[in-house]
Amino acid sequence: MIRRVLAACALLALPTAVSAQQPKPGQKPKPGKNDQVNQAANRIALDKESVVLEPIKHANLAVFPVISTAKTRHDTNYLVLDEGMEKHLVQVVEKGEGGDVNHLELRNQSDRPLFLMAGEVVIGGKQDRIIGKNTIVAPHVTEQVPVFCVEHGRWSGRKAEFSSAQALAHTELRKKASFEDQGEVWKEVAAKNAKRKLTNDTDTYRGVTQDSTVKTSIASYDKAIRGGLAGVSEKDQMIGFVVALGGKVVAIETFGSPALFQKFQDKLLRSYFVEAVDHTHDAAKPAAAPAPADITGFHEKAARAKRSVVLEKKAGKTVQFDENDVQGSEVEGEDGKPVYRGAYE
Repeated sequence: MIRRVLAACALLALPTAVSAQQPKPGQKPKPGKNDQVNQAANRIALDKESVVLEPIKHANLAVFPVISTAKTRHDTNYLVLDEGMEKHLVQVVEKGEGGDVNHLELRNQSDRPLFLMAGEVVIGGKQDRIIGKNTIVAPHVTEQVPVFCVEHGRWSGRKAEFSSAQALAHTELRKKASFEDQGEVWKEVAAKNAKRKLTNDTDTYRGVTQDSTVKTSIASYDKAIRGGLAGVSEKDQMIGFVVALGGKVVAIETFGSPALFQKFQDKLLRSYFVEAVDHTHDAAKPAAAPAPADITGFHEKAARAKRSVVLEKKAGKTVQFDENDVQGSEVEGEDGKPVYRGAYE
């Protein structure tokens, strides 16, 4: 049985191994609700408050659920973009009359801090955009937020206000938004549209988020991975995922609480599926999941990377790192507690 591995929610701390309880000689672990996610399997501790379970696999994709083992937890009730726009508590519009390709005006009219995730797609305005940085917007605040255009061929028409596409860009596009420039973002949008055979007059990314052919192409991933996650007995403690493509760890993403993670789980999974479907692999030979040492090694590289503050506001701050062949972003709330941490290959 593949060993379960802990992935630290806190990328800032280096891992410390802790032995898990072992079955007695000759004694087999009791079966769990799902053979892929056997809750009796051994675990390797990296910190005291999070653990990575065995992977749920399909073709070239392996998703390892990360759960929180914290006994006590103080959860900030963060608002998220889809929820805020649906309830008309959050409004996103073009900046000024002329607009600005790489900035939008966001109005948080709620009583709660709003967590924005890099790669969230908003459509409308003069051109469709994705959020450029993981960040927090304070209650009752209007501010400019960094964005990237994902519709190269339009700068006119449609109303100034945006709506949420209720989707997160695939992993490679999210990385381009966080660490590259507008030109690289456009190239990645064009490449994904070409792979998905989504031709349109303005080269917009919205087809990747809404076209029925994309839904069909990722259906087998959706069925297998979500089906496996349904068997995780501790899913109410889940705070994120370790993600592997072709047997290689490509991302670790965790949130400060199960409540916030649940608001992003569906969008995260879909972003992984859209990435995986165009990743080179032999469909007849599913890729092996990475070994525990691969996950801990990836985590340690991220922990050693030098960090720099890219956004700092009263509501919280965002730091990023790009070193040791790993890139990442971390967000802390007003109270200094982690809200989101992500590392990417």
